[in-house]
Amino acid sequence: MDYRQSNSLTLNKPERTRTASAGLLQPVALLFASLLVLFSLGLANTARADMTDNSTAALEKISKAFNTTPTMNGEFIQTAPNGDTLQGYFFIQRPGKIRFYYSKPSYTDIISDGQTLSIEDRKLKTQDIYPLSKTPLRVLLSEKLDLAHDPRVRQASIADDIVSVVVEQESLFGDGILTLIFDREDSLLRQWTIRDANGNDTTVTVFNVEVGKPIKPSVFKIKYDLSPSQK
Repeated sequence: MDYRQSNSLTLNKPERTRTASAGLLQPVALLFASLLVLFSLGLANTARADMTDNSTAALEKISKAFNTTPTMNGEFIQTAPNGDTLQGYFFIQRPGKIRFYYSKPSYTDIISDGQTLSIEDRKLKTQDIYPLSKTPLRVLLSEKLDLAHDPRVRQASIADDIVSVVVEQESLFGDGILTLIFDREDSLLRQWTIRDANGNDTTVTVFNVEVGKPIKPSVFKIKYDLSPSQK
C-alpha cells in the first residue's frame, strides 16, 4: 500500500543523518511506550508541579487544539540514542485510531482500530495483539487531553516559538521522562523525546503534518488472521 498516494501527503524528505540498522527493536518499543503516555495523560494521581500563569495558559491552548482536531497525519523520523534513524508515516483519528507505519529497514506497523492495538511485523507476518481497553490508549475513546491540570506534567517551558512539556511516565517498557515539544503558534505536537532510566534519549520528530483531513478507514485495519508473535 502506498501511503503517500492514499492520503495525498505532500512529502518533502528531510536530510537523513544516518542509515538505520535493521535491528532497532528497542527504539520501536520506546515509541510504543511514548504513545501510551501521550494518550494516557490524566490517569495519574501524583502531585503535580506548580505552573506559572503563562505556562498554564499555553497548556490549555495546546489541549484545546488537540481536542478539536479529529485527524492528523504526516511523517516521522525516530532517532535512537546511538544516532541511528528509522522513519515512516503516522495517522491519528480520534477517537481511538492510530497508525505508525515504519519504512524499511524496519517492518513494524503499530495500529489501533478503536478496539484493539496491534504491533505487526510485516516481514514475518506476525503480530502482538492487545485489547485497547487494557492499555492507556483507551482514553482516546472517551477522555480529552488536559495538560494544564494533569498531575503527571512536571514542567512547562515557553520559548520564542515552542512550548516544552516534561512528563514523568511509567510504561510497559520501564520508567522514564517524556519531553513533548509543541509549536507555540499552532499548538501542534512537533517532537517528543523519551529518556529511559539509564539516561538514553530516543527522539521522534514529526513533519509534513496535516490536520483535519479525512483518512481512509483501511489505514486502521488490523489483519486479525496473522499468527501471534513467538515469545
